[in-house]
Amino acid sequence: MNKKLKVGFITTLSGRWPRELPQQRLEEYGSWIDENIQTADIIKYNEIADTPAHVSQAIEQFKTASVDAVIMLYGAFTGDDVSCALADELGVPIILWAPYEPPFERDTRLYANALVAATMNSAAMHRINRTCYVIYGDKEDERAVTKLKNLIKAYATVKKLKGTMFGLFGYRPTAFYNCAFDESLIRRVFGIRMEETELKVIFDRMEQISFHKIEEDMRKLTSAFDVDTLPEKHLENHSRLYFAMKEVLAEQGYDFATIKCWPEMGNLKTTPCAVLGRLADEGMSVICEGDVDAGLATIVQRYITGLPTFITDMINIDEHKNTLTYWHCGNAALSLMNSNDGVSLCNHPLAGQGTAFYGSLKPGKVTVARFCNIGGVYKLFLLRGEAVETHRNTKGVMTNVKIKAPVREVVERIIEEGIAHHYSIVWQDIADEMIAVAKLLHIEVIEM
Repeated sequence: MNKKLKVGFITTLSGRWPRELPQQRLEEYGSWIDENIQTADIIKYNEIADTPAHVSQAIEQFKTASVDAVIMLYGAFTGDDVSCALADELGVPIILWAPYEPPFERDTRLYANALVAATMNSAAMHRINRTCYVIYGDKEDERAVTKLKNLIKAYATVKKLKGTMFGLFGYRPTAFYNCAFDESLIRRVFGIRMEETELKVIFDRMEQISFHKIEEDMRKLTSAFDVDTLPEKHLENHSRLYFAMKEVLAEQGYDFATIKCWPEMGNLKTTPCAVLGRLADEGMSVICEGDVDAGLATIVQRYITGLPTFITDMINIDEHKNTLTYWHCGNAALSLMNSNDGVSLCNHPLAGQGTAFYGSLKPGKVTVARFCNIGGVYKLFLLRGEAVETHRNTKGVMTNVKIKAPVREVVERIIEEGIAHHYSIVWQDIADEMIAVAKLLHIEVIEM
């Protein structure tokens, strides 16, 4: 399945408007899109669409390419017929891009009149119940291009969501009711498919991994970390689990997964925290404690950024510094660690039944998110912040995140809204992109 977004690009005008400016826009904006829209394949109609015949040719080209959306650039004023025809024939969203008017001169005519065209075309599209968006501004205008890029990213993300395979290694830990999920609702809202693999499959595969591979991986880990404090067999179990999960993820075709990481895994001295961190850096996000809804946030964040995320609890606040402390057992990707504070491979910090990374996480802008099933309806919890330099003060992995809103008010509202305790953090400010995705999925956003 080709999951990359396909976007048509067409430059339009109607009637007897001069052709020099439209031709210039066709070339310059076409080049700009090639250089700046990396999340989609661009299918261009390389002539000015100024007649019904040209519009029909463009529609046939876009149909053949199976475009998912169309950017309609105003070379100059364009009647309602073009945008409506594109929407009717292709059945995809139309993005109406209206650059600014060229500098006015007292004794010369209008050369584009794009804002008027975009306003009337958008109104016509609303009348016939077709999806359209208006981008107003030149390609040099940061507001305009940010809106366009976020929109394209959102559609690209939604396309990837459809048909994503989400694997379930076991269900949820004992008494963690908030990690329960509604598979049918997720399928309807996100288009994500789910299948389940028993933990026994993982345990059996661990026993089948060749000891040569195990020894090689153990040597690699021993050279990178002081493993002397690990109890007997923990390091071997870590390596066995690492290879077993990689193999089963690939065999089952899982794009993402959750895992019931306790109590069964702990009973076998193979709690997977550190393994999950390693897999995340290799592009395989496996969500701990079977929390599918937190995993939905990771999926969207990963599709937007390509970066690993940190699944975490929020364990403390500092009202003086206005920071929230996020912590988990030791599942963070090594690429997220703050080397200034040291990183170690240790026994699990709570149960002592497996491997975990200890360390603090790197500073930088972050987006904290969770999709929440509240009363049978999905909502997106969203928080913008900045991870600050943090000194680890307990076993496990942690970071302090400074936010704008008063931290106590945020905590009280989280509790009031019924938002569960796991969050997915990505080291990039993508709140606007996630809001755009939520809008396309008709999901309410709870931003704090």
